[in-house]
Amino acid sequence: MKPKSLYRPSLLIAAMSILGATLCLPDTAIAQQAPASDKKAKPQASAPQARPTQRIVNRIAATVNGRPITSSEVRIRLMPLMQQLQGKYPQQGPDFINELIDAKSTVIDELVERELVLSEFGLKGYQMPEQQVDEEINNRVLMRFNGKRKHLIDGLRKSGMSYSDYRQSVRKEITVGAMRRTRYDRDLPPTPDELKAEYRRSRQEYRDPTMDSVQFDKIFIPVATSDPNVSPEEQHALAVEVANKLHSKQISFSDAAKKYSSDMHAKDGGSWPYVKRLDLAVNFAGVVFTAKPGTIVGPLYDSHGFTIVKVVNVREAAAPSLSKPEVKKMVDAAVRRNKSEKRYRQWVERLRDKAIIRKFI
Repeated sequence: MKPKSLYRPSLLIAAMSILGATLCLPDTAIAQQAPASDKKAKPQASAPQARPTQRIVNRIAATVNGRPITSSEVRIRLMPLMQQLQGKYPQQGPDFINELIDAKSTVIDELVERELVLSEFGLKGYQMPEQQVDEEINNRVLMRFNGKRKHLIDGLRKSGMSYSDYRQSVRKEITVGAMRRTRYDRDLPPTPDELKAEYRRSRQEYRDPTMDSVQFDKIFIPVATSDPNVSPEEQHALAVEVANKLHSKQISFSDAAKKYSSDMHAKDGGSWPYVKRLDLAVNFAGVVFTAKPGTIVGPLYDSHGFTIVKVVNVREAAAPSLSKPEVKKMVDAAVRRNKSEKRYRQWVERLRDKAIIRKFI
């Protein structure tokens, strides 16, 4: 049975509006709306009808001193988060819209800051090697698209952005980073006390998060069942009902798993052993590793079905010792970065005060 769409059209249109996308009507629909001519139409030979296509119109999201920021730049930056939010909120309700609005505002502010810096420095005489651009794109594919370049290309297509425009956007960002380092990353070496204080504050950042593991209880309700009379919407309604019963404590998680779940550990009350981050889907890992132990999350949605999960415990990998040269080097860089960040922020705020910034979405 082919799953039906679970997204409500009205909220999907609202999401497109938030992202500044204008979804054009198919050409055939436009033709149907054209006024009829007074003249009798001449019969024409029939020809194969082209499949209607939909196009994303790329609007201007903002301008900074006249320099444009396009809505496609905003959309492609939001694409990984959109996928995570769609899994977290299957019906894209008000919480989905609110989080998307907040994320869009943050992205636009980041792009505005980028243009402020470029406007101040200018690009004249500053050439970024193509190899460096390639390396940055490869890193983003790894971190934001789970190593799948096809996901990036699909995202660009959906956002209405060409690959060459995307390269130019990445080039701008790393150029700003290089300019910033040139101007602000010159500082005196950190003192031993500064190194120790920074390590105490941020030592968890230097551990290997891929070695983290999580223990959770899970209920899985598939989109499609062996019964052709059961629709995906009914399965989703069942998942919501089960989640509500769990929150109101009408049923225990163990009993609910045994009764409703199709998960491999359903007979064990949905209890999973510790699983490493690397062995989980990226979006699912992002949820379970950020939820507080004891919290019930869901139903989450993916193409296979609906998941309700309760985090039992998280084991974080141990932080390495400051005595390790590679760790000391990272802490040293962090102290310098924090010092330069403060001065950089003050400079950017001065640029904002004297710039002409207009936001349109």
